[in-house]
Formats: sequence, C-alpha cells, structure tokens
Amino acid sequence: MSTTPRLPGRPLVSVIMPCRNGMPFVRHAVERVLAQKAPLELLFVNVDSSDGSLQEVSAIDDDRIRVIEAPTGTAPGPARNLAASRAQGDVLAFADVADLWRPDKLERQLRLRSETGAALVYSDCRVIDGAGRLLGVYLSRHRPKEGTITKRLLKENFVRLSTVLVDRAAFECLGGFHEDFHVACDYLFAIRLSLRASFALDPEALVDYRIHDRNLTADFRRTYAENVRVFDLLLADEAASLGATHLRRARSLVLWRWAIREGMAGPANWTEACRRAGQAVRSAGLVTGVGTLAAALRGGLRNLPLRMRMDRARGTLVQAPSLRALTAAA
Repeated sequence: MSTTPRLPGRPLVSVIMPCRNGMPFVRHAVERVLAQKAPLELLFVNVDSSDGSLQEVSAIDDDRIRVIEAPTGTAPGPARNLAASRAQGDVLAFADVADLWRPDKLERQLRLRSETGAALVYSDCRVIDGAGRLLGVYLSRHRPKEGTITKRLLKENFVRLSTVLVDRAAFECLGGFHEDFHVACDYLFAIRLSLRASFALDPEALVDYRIHDRNLTADFRRTYAENVRVFDLLLADEAASLGATHLRRARSLVLWRWAIREGMAGPANWTEACRRAGQAVRSAGLVTGVGTLAAALRGGLRNLPLRMRMDRARGTLVQAPSLRALTAAA
C-alpha cells in the first residue's frame, strides 16, 4: 500500500477516515469504502494506533489508499483537516472506522449533488450495535429538512458526519473543522455551513452507524459541554445571522438535556443536575428557559425504544426501568 499518491488522475471524491485503534472494525469499513462505484481516494489518517489497525489496513493491496501519520494526540477534527489539506478531490466524504457504507453511497450522493446543486449532501443511516445487529433507523428520531435547515439544526444535530458528502470549496471556505473541539466539531461545522449553503437529503439509509462502548458520544458530559461551547461561539460570531434569542433558547435546550441525564444517573449527580437546570433557566430567561424543559422531554420521548437500545449498546443506559424514559432525553 502506498503512502504517497499513485493515482493516474485526480479523484472525484476524497474519503477521509481518521483511526485511533479501530480494531476489530477497521478492515470491513475500509473495504466498504473501496467497494464504491465512484472514483475515489481513501485518506487513512493514523493517530497513535497501537492495536494493529495500521497493519490491518496496510495489508490491503489498493493504490487508492493513502496513509497519513498524524502527530501524537491529534483529535478527530484536526486529523480530518490534515487529510483535507492533502486531498486531491473536489468533493470530500468522511468515513468512520466503525461504520459501514452501502456500496452505492457515493454514486447516489454524487447524483443528488448534481441534481440539486447542494454544497452538502447527507443521508439517513441504520443504527447497529457492536455485533452488527440492527437497532433502528436514525432519522426516524428527527424531522430532517433540506435546503435551509439552520433553525432545525439548532435544536439537534441530525446530520451524521459519516453520511456527509461536501464540496471541498465549501469546506475550505469555513476553514474546515474547528480544532478546539473533540466531539462537537461536526455540529458546529454543519450549523455554520447551513447559514451559507443549501443541504440535500437522501432519505435512504446509506450508512450503518455503529454504536459501541468506544463511541466518542458515550462520554455525555464532554458531549454536552462541547455543545454548550458551540452555542457560546455562535452567540459571539453568528448572532446577527441566527438571532440571539434563538441561540439562547437552543443553548438552554442543551443544558436541560444535560441536567436530565445527570439527574437520572443517580442521587450523587443531583447537585450537578440542579446546577445545569439553573444554567438552562439563566441562559434564556425564566419563561423561555423553563419552556425549553418541555422541548427537552419531548425530544427524548420521541422514538424512545431506539434511544434506549443505543444507550444500552454504548453501556450508558441507567438500569432502573422507571428512569429510562427521562434518560433518553439526553
């Protein structure tokens, strides 16, 4: 396998796959990318792997694979930015070492991109567990939209990065992913791009999104802390475009979800839960802040069985049955 370009021409799609200890999933994920019918290159970004992931991918004899060694400790966002800076394609796609693409993913998305002129194309995905068992369909939990979707995105991030195909020019216009975030860089990117470009949705589930105990989002405190920081940045930089009231309400919603999940984790967390609830009220004012509690509960109760299965697969589900419904609001 080559670590430098050996492609005869410029590939249309540059697929970026960061990896830090991707075993046992990584080979299958890479093979699914290489099975695509569209011309592509795969930029495999190795970040401190010590479990044989690099050796597993190196055993695949395919000149479309390019290995990039990232500096020690590189987070997922900077790793993707590094790969994008070395990409040859006009279009970028993002693959995860645990997720599986359908063989026609890129072909369908390139066609939709051509038909709509959208800067970003995304799709639905199936949710599977570590053993590949189907848990549900992701967007059944949401009401996704096309075109201008910013207001909907402020309520919840429903654009899964492993389903995304984005114009490289649009990606570079925003400076790529914000490098101060470990978990929420894709969420901030989606919101900021949605202010400047249209999105198109393929309703087919073109990716199997795998839930397992090493998912970054399994650390819910980090996830919520970074989501709050997303809205702090948006209030500083995008308030004129988005409206400060909308942003404060969205920030309050995130804080309520955090408070609910802390509270349902057990009595030891109730002090933290009360603190987050107070922040939620202060974030948007008393009336609006309390009003977002109902929105947080409604969001959690939507498609509750899938959320419970996802939490169980991550190993984060509270075992007391009476608490599960509220836990799902997070």
